Amino acid sequence: MLARCFNVFLFVLLLALIVPKSHAEAKKDVPTSTRPPDEPLSSEEITAFMKQDFFTDAIATCDNETAPNRHAIYCSGRLLQAVMAVRLYKDSKTFLDQPIRNNYTANQIIAEFDRRFPDFDSITRADVKKFVDEHFEKEGHELEICHLPDWVPKPKSLDSIVDPEYQEFATRLHYIWIELCREMSTEVRDQPERFSLLYVPRSFVVPGGRFREFYYWDAYWIVKGLLASELHETAKNMVINFAYMIHKYGFVPNGGRVYYLRRSQPPMFAATVYEYFQATGDVDLLEKVVPLIEKEFEFWVQHRSINVPLGDGSSVDMFQYRTEANTPRPESFREDVLTAKNMSLPEKRKFFRNIASAAESGWDFSSRWFKDGKSLEKIVTTDIVPVDLNAYICYNMRILAHLHSVLGNPEKHEEWSGRFVAFREQFTKLFYVSEKRGWYDYNHQTQQYNFEFYPTIAIPLFAQCYDAFDQRLVVDVYRQMEATGAFQFASGVPTSLQQNSTEQWDYPNSWSPLNHMIIEGLRKSISPLMQQKAYRLAEEWVRVNFETFNQTNAMWEKYNVVSNKVGHGGEYEVQLGFGWTNGVALDLMKTYGDRLVYYKNQSSSPSSPSSTEEPPQRDFFVRLQELRSSSSVITFSCSLTLFVYNLYV
Repeated sequence: MLARCFNVFLFVLLLALIVPKSHAEAKKDVPTSTRPPDEPLSSEEITAFMKQDFFTDAIATCDNETAPNRHAIYCSGRLLQAVMAVRLYKDSKTFLDQPIRNNYTANQIIAEFDRRFPDFDSITRADVKKFVDEHFEKEGHELEICHLPDWVPKPKSLDSIVDPEYQEFATRLHYIWIELCREMSTEVRDQPERFSLLYVPRSFVVPGGRFREFYYWDAYWIVKGLLASELHETAKNMVINFAYMIHKYGFVPNGGRVYYLRRSQPPMFAATVYEYFQATGDVDLLEKVVPLIEKEFEFWVQHRSINVPLGDGSSVDMFQYRTEANTPRPESFREDVLTAKNMSLPEKRKFFRNIASAAESGWDFSSRWFKDGKSLEKIVTTDIVPVDLNAYICYNMRILAHLHSVLGNPEKHEEWSGRFVAFREQFTKLFYVSEKRGWYDYNHQTQQYNFEFYPTIAIPLFAQCYDAFDQRLVVDVYRQMEATGAFQFASGVPTSLQQNSTEQWDYPNSWSPLNHMIIEGLRKSISPLMQQKAYRLAEEWVRVNFETFNQTNAMWEKYNVVSNKVGHGGEYEVQLGFGWTNGVALDLMKTYGDRLVYYKNQSSSPSSPSSTEEPPQRDFFVRLQELRSSSSVITFSCSLTLFVYNLYV
């Protein structure tokens, strides 16, 4: 690894000498959350916060069965409440990611905390800080930046990108994979009780920023990017890790931490396996993982299905995002408690379950889940039968039918083909509203559809959960989206048009996975017109990513369709990295690289006010400190080298 880093370092040094790059002197702050400022609580409020009982007779996010010898630290308990009450860290997730020091056990820590602080009447922030510093290590050190087994400086696949600026952009994104690759220390495997981290056997690529562990649905687009970079072995490692999760837990958790063990995310494992197989033809791996795709499918059938009565007296079996947990999410414990502070205990339990179920959707949070369309306190996720989840389930069935055909299993192929066709018919019956020319979320309590615009209207196109020969249907869905104004922006498709929302999965934010599914849904159609529309949307999204990258030296998790800048809103500051954004950009440049051409000054939207605000710059020393604080000496050296590469290439 040292030799490899040294070679890259020499390459970067040469680039630095040949291609100097200037940076703006003034640093702009990254856009922050638009939630109301979280002011420190008074001593009385802190005491009241800590004395609330959230866990008796409740279902916590993990327990002694799923996370033995660590659940009372990372998913529930007095210490967790105390840390959150005094706001020991700006981000609630920070404490949850800290390993227990080597000479302690969770039971010892809990006993010692109870001995020192038998009640909460006199505890201070300084007391909590001292206790945590004594018993926990800093977050992130259980993960190492890893060696990508199949990485080369310039994969041949990028040669198909004809525009020189985009080809250079793709190469720079290719280098980011090294910085985002992680592997677990042997301590996580040998002493799991010390960590909130869920062990997996292979290296993996993380989203970036605060998301320092693997995440489920992010991985689909990360793998798409890895395949575009010809990193087939790295993509295989991602598949094997998720197969390991399904084998152990029966499903893929939301992310790689014990506090995610009660919820999943959109079921994209089948799609990830399909994309990997299409790129590699790896039948050996396919034979091993197809039974695990079926095992995960059964999890959704057993734990997330719902029978929905229809007006004609019939009913359909569909699926929901619906976790069992009804306690505050540990990684956002303080935020959940303060949002629910004026609710009764039964209302809080329902709120906590709904908010965690929305997190399972990946859309945390959006007006889409709110009863009044604007207030987080009015969240009703478990009342909603979501079109996107059921489209993914439909896609799983279609993929399973195909993969069994590849493996020479005719009976299984027929079984899954039949299930796909039957489910597609039920899916259409519930979700498709002909007069509104699209598929819409359905509230099974109010028996009403949500006809507001969300990109979910296009996800059945991506999942091909419709009659593929129906060209008119695809055109109708596109025209409906166009009529709402979703395509009027030159910086991507917004997540909604709800301008009164401050949630991150709403206007004016635009997200890579949603744009990619819209583009892919249109590209997969047999309509030449819709395929051309897909290209135009891809052209627009790649340009947005390219221009923002050149201005900020970073890729971001979300973008703003109005300002053509970095997105904002939600529970945390906008994050950089960024796994799925890199993956989508690389996949689109590979798909359309033979005709994508960058034209300057094509980004001004006639329908949107232009912004003169400068984008956030990634200050060199800020990034340097982030790398140093999360890496060993060797991996820090590698990361620094790659970071300098991105400055100079």
